[in-house]
Amino acid sequence: MGKINFTTDEASILKTYKLSSQNSTKWEEIDHDLEDPLSDLITSQSNDGDGDPLGLGGVTDLTSLDAESKMSVLISSKSFDPKAFLSAVHPNATYQDLAAGIQHLQSSIDARSEAVRVLVEDNFDRFVAVKASTDALYAEMREGLLSDNAEFASRPLVDYLKRSAVKANQVFLPILENSTKAQKLRTTLGVFERSKFFFSLPGFLVESIEAGKYEAALRQYNKGKFLLDSRPGQLLPVEAGANAGATAQQKRILDKVWANVEKVMGEMKALLLARLQEPGRSVEEMERGIEILLELNVPEDPIWTYFDSQHKRIMDRMSAAYRILLILTCVIATKSRTAPELSSPNALRQILGAQLQVCIVALESKAPEAVIAQAGGHEVWQAIWEMVKNISEVMVSSLPNFWKIARSFLEGKFKRPSSSRRSASQCKQMALDIIKLYINLISEFFILSDVLSNSSTQNSPEHFPSHSNSFTTAHWLIKTLNEVQDCVTEISALELGEGGLVKGLMESVRWRFDDVLVRSWLRDANYMYALESFTPDPSSLSMTLYLVHLESFMRHLATSAFKIAGGISTDSGSGVLRVTQQNIVPPAFILKITKAFLDAIYAILDGFVVLVAEEAPPGVGSIVAAGAPEREGKQELIDLRDSNTRLLLVISNFSHLSGLLIPGMLSQLENALGISIEDDRRTLMKAVTALDKTLFDGYVKPKAAAVAVILREGILDKDMDWYETPQPTEIRPYMYKALMGLVEIHAQISRVAENLLERGMYALVENVAQDALLSFKQVKRFGMGVCFAQYLQATLEIEFMHQTLARYVSPPAAKTLSELYNKISQAYARRPGDENLQGNLDSVKRTLAESRRATGIEFMCFRAAKERSGKGKKDEARERGKDRGKDRE
Repeated sequence: MGKINFTTDEASILKTYKLSSQNSTKWEEIDHDLEDPLSDLITSQSNDGDGDPLGLGGVTDLTSLDAESKMSVLISSKSFDPKAFLSAVHPNATYQDLAAGIQHLQSSIDARSEAVRVLVEDNFDRFVAVKASTDALYAEMREGLLSDNAEFASRPLVDYLKRSAVKANQVFLPILENSTKAQKLRTTLGVFERSKFFFSLPGFLVESIEAGKYEAALRQYNKGKFLLDSRPGQLLPVEAGANAGATAQQKRILDKVWANVEKVMGEMKALLLARLQEPGRSVEEMERGIEILLELNVPEDPIWTYFDSQHKRIMDRMSAAYRILLILTCVIATKSRTAPELSSPNALRQILGAQLQVCIVALESKAPEAVIAQAGGHEVWQAIWEMVKNISEVMVSSLPNFWKIARSFLEGKFKRPSSSRRSASQCKQMALDIIKLYINLISEFFILSDVLSNSSTQNSPEHFPSHSNSFTTAHWLIKTLNEVQDCVTEISALELGEGGLVKGLMESVRWRFDDVLVRSWLRDANYMYALESFTPDPSSLSMTLYLVHLESFMRHLATSAFKIAGGISTDSGSGVLRVTQQNIVPPAFILKITKAFLDAIYAILDGFVVLVAEEAPPGVGSIVAAGAPEREGKQELIDLRDSNTRLLLVISNFSHLSGLLIPGMLSQLENALGISIEDDRRTLMKAVTALDKTLFDGYVKPKAAAVAVILREGILDKDMDWYETPQPTEIRPYMYKALMGLVEIHAQISRVAENLLERGMYALVENVAQDALLSFKQVKRFGMGVCFAQYLQATLEIEFMHQTLARYVSPPAAKTLSELYNKISQAYARRPGDENLQGNLDSVKRTLAESRRATGIEFMCFRAAKERSGKGKKDEARERGKDRGKDRE
C-alpha cells in the first residue's frame, strides 16, 4: 500500500480559520479542539509512514476529499469506515487481492500485539514504578489541588478569572462603551456628512440674510426644498426594510429642520417687505427684493406693497415739509414785519435806501452775491428757499426710482402668476398724483396764476418780506427758481406723459416771480433818490456817483428779470460746471420787463424832483466841490442844504442822463430782448427833456427875475429924468449891481456844476436882455422922444452890459439887444444944440472904456479862459489895448 499524499496542510487551515470545509457556503465558527474528526485527521497526518494496511501498495490521494470523507478513510480515525476505505483506496481490488490483504492485515495485527507484549515484559518494572508514582501523585492531588473543596483545582482559577473579569470590566468596559459611542458617532457623522447641507441650512440662511445676500439665501432655500421633496432618503438615510418607526423618526427630524428653515425664511420675507416701505433704497435693491418675494410667493403682492407705501410716504413727506416750513416762514415774516424799526412812516424808505447802497457797492466787488444774499429780509427768503428745496429734494430723490420700477411693471415685469384685481396703470396715476401735489404746494404758496391770463396779483403773499430790497429779492427768487427748474427738469426727463403740467408750472412760477420782482423793482425805484449823496464821480466830475448807481441798479434788475423769464438758463451743476445759455423769452414776459423798465425810469425821474425840494432830504450836508481848487490847504465845500445847489447838481446829472445813460440803457434792453421800443424811447426822451427844462427853468428864471428887478428899478427909477438928463459921465450903480448878481450866479454855477455854465449864462443873458427891453419900453419919455444926452446914457449902460457879457450873448440875446438898440435909437429926437455929436460920442466911449477897466477884475469871470490866463504886466497891457480897441469900435 502506498503513502497518503497531502499537498496542502488542510487540517491546519481548517483549524486556523475554524472551518468545517474549504468549500463553506455560510459563516461558521467551529472549535476543532472539542471534535474528534479533525483531531483524527491531524493524528493521521502524523502517521504518514504506516502505508496501506492491506499491503496492496495503493496510494490514497486525500486532497480531493472533504474532512468527513477523510476521517472515514483514515485507519487511525475513530470514524474509520472500511467500506469507505475500500471504495476510496482500493476501488479496483479483486477478491484475491482483498483476501491477500486480509491475511496481510492479520499478520500486521499479530506482529503489533507481539511487539507490545515484548515491550511490557521488558519494561514491567517501569510500568509498576510509573503506576505507583501516578497513584501517589493522584492521592496527593486529591488531598490538595484536586480536593472537592477546590472543585478539582478550578475554584482558584475561577476566582482569578472572575476578578480578572471584574477588573477587565472596570478597565475595558468604558473603553468598549466609548468605542461603541464613537462608532455610533461615526455612523451619525457619516449620515450628517451626507446631509450636511440640509442640517446646516438654517444657520446658512441666517448668515446670508444678515450679510444681505438674499439671492444666495433663496437659492439655498430652493435647493433644500427640492431635496426634501424629491430625495428625503438622501438627506437622512434609512436602512432598507426598516420599520415604520424609523421612517416616522426620519420624517420628524426632517420636519423639525425644515420648520427652522421656514421660520428663517418667514423673517426674511418680513424683512424684505419692510425694506420695500423704507426710503433711500436704490432701484436695484428694490427690484431684487420684489423679485425674491415674488419667487417666494408671499401672500401680499410685493409690487403693490411697494407702490402703496412709497406713494403714501412721498406724499406725506412733501406735505409735512411744506407745513413745517410754511409755519416757520410765516413766523419769521411776522416777526420781521412787526419790528420796531419799521414803525415810523419814513422807516421803510431809510431801510431800503441803506440796503440798496450796500448792495450796489457790493456789485463792484468780486463776490457781490454773498453781500446781497444777507441783506434785509434774507431770513424769510432763505426759509422760503429751504421750503422749496426740501419739497423738490423729496420729489427728485423719490419719484425717479418710483417711476423706474413702475415703468418696468407696466412693461410686464414683476407680474404674479395669479392676476391682480388692480390695474397696472394705477401706478402711473400714483406718480402723477405726486407731481400734482408738488404743483399744488408750489402754487398755493406763491399764489400762481396763468401766464395767458396776463394778470398779476395785486398784493404779494403775506409771508414775503416787506422790507427786503429788490437786489436781495432778485437773488433769492432766482435761487428758488433754480430749485424748481432743476426739479422740473428731472421730472421731464422721466417721460411720464404728464401733459405739460410741469411746463405750465414753470411758466407760472416765472410769471409770478417776475411779478414779485417788478413790484419790488418799482418800489425801490421810487426810493432810489435816497442814494443820492451828491458825491462827484471821479471818472466824470460833472456828474455824481448816483448816475453810476442808477445804471448798476437798472442793469442788475433788468438782467435778473430776464433770467427769471427764462432768457438766461443754466444747466444742472454747481459753480463753474453750470453752463449758461440764452433762450427765447415769451412775448408776455418781454412786455412785462419792458414796461417795468420804463416805469422804473419814470419813477427815478420823479425822485430827481424830490431831491430839489425846498427841504433838504435827510442826511444831506456838505461835500467838496467838484474840481474846486485847493486854497490854503483846504478845499471849498458845497452846502447841499441849499436847494439851488442841489438843483444845479441834478440838472448837471440830467445832461448825462438824457445824453448817454438812458439811451444806452434802452439800447442794451433792446439788444437783450431783441425788440424795438422806438415809440417808448421818444416818449421817454420827451419826458426827460421836459423835466430837464422844468428843472433848468426852475433855477434860471428866479435868478433872472432877481436881476430883472434890479434892471427894472434902475431903468424905471423915478429920480431919473430921461428928458433933462445931462451929458453922461458914468454908468449908474444899478447896472453894476445887476452884473454883480450875475457874477454871483456865475460863481455858484462854476463851483457846483461847471458844465452848466454856458447853458446857464446864455439863458440868463437872454432873460436879462428881454427884461431890459421890456423895461425900456415902459419908459414914457421913450414914446415922446428923448434928447441926445438921454440917448447916450441909455446906450452907454446897455453897451457896458453887452460888452461885459459878450461871451454869453447867444443869437437870441443878440437879437433882443439889437431890438433894444433900435428902440433907443428910435426914441432919440434931434434938438437945437446937438451939433457936437461926435465929441459927445467920444466922451461916452472914454467913459465906457474907463468903466470896463475899472471893473475888469470884478467881471473877469465873464471873459474867455484865454483872456484870464495872463497875469504879467505885458499881458495886462495887451488886454487893456484890446479893451480900448473894443471901446473905439
